[in-house]
Amino acid sequence: MVSRMGERELWYIKRVEPEEYTTLVPDRRVFFNEPEFTELNKDKAEEVYYLIFMRENSARFGLTGGRVGTEMRMPFSAPYSYPVAIINDSKQETIDIALEIFEEYCIEAGIKSIRFIFPPLFYDEHLLSGWVSALFRKKYEVLNLDINYALDLEKLNVSEEAYGKMITQKGRKGLRRAERAGLEVIKCETEDDYREAYDIIQEGHESKGFPVKMSFALLMDTMKLVEHDAFIVKKDGIGIVGEVLYRINDRIVQGIYTGTHPDYMALNGMNLLTWHTIKYYGNLGYKILDKAISTEDSEPNYGLCNFKESVGCERSLKYTFRKELKR
Repeated sequence: MVSRMGERELWYIKRVEPEEYTTLVPDRRVFFNEPEFTELNKDKAEEVYYLIFMRENSARFGLTGGRVGTEMRMPFSAPYSYPVAIINDSKQETIDIALEIFEEYCIEAGIKSIRFIFPPLFYDEHLLSGWVSALFRKKYEVLNLDINYALDLEKLNVSEEAYGKMITQKGRKGLRRAERAGLEVIKCETEDDYREAYDIIQEGHESKGFPVKMSFALLMDTMKLVEHDAFIVKKDGIGIVGEVLYRINDRIVQGIYTGTHPDYMALNGMNLLTWHTIKYYGNLGYKILDKAISTEDSEPNYGLCNFKESVGCERSLKYTFRKELKR
């Protein structure tokens, strides 16, 4: 137990098993915060932690993390995660206290550094803004500040003519070229379909020097835990573009992997697939299609940035914080 004087002495951290964590933390806002995802990937950390931040007998925050070497990482094998609120009354003071007792807990556990990778603020702006403020004031280093792109489905799910007026000339030309080429979008239904989409994505990534890190087997295991979709763009029956997406929550869908076969880049199949997914998820009531970062260690991939901007994506920031702990 970690305590502080005054109000802080009422607070402590309780380490629990994944089943108890799931019961105590009702927030289902982000799939990557979930114990079932963490358990699937626990071999990527030396030790996994499920922590509940308590004020007397009241659970206030939940956090999943993993120790990699002497560093506590949130996440240790995901694009992002963050400490979630268990009750709605998450004052800034309580976030500050939670961070202080978390640092003390880590020091007592022999942890020498802490790393957080947060999602873009639009995932939970009220709570994430509080954590960003707390980390800044506690002298955490901004290790990376990545540019994340997302499609506003409420704005863009309109007629094709109106959508065309919202995107750049390059985006309009790409969409027209794809339509003239007679491309079609197919929704994956079978494991063979998913394998085809994965293989296209892998070919596209390898051609650019960035192979897909997740194996097909792990992708299939992960998709058993989260609502998902995959699409293939075809030309005369040949798959040329693939995309795998997770339905993160009832507001946000995230494109996990996307790729175009290098032999078919000129057909602009990704432009067609972008328009198709805007309509598909917009009509289902989703608000945001997260297209992920277009930076590597904060450095922009200008080709990727330019494409996402051309089809209507908007920029936001994705923070990575780190701190060396001192006794």
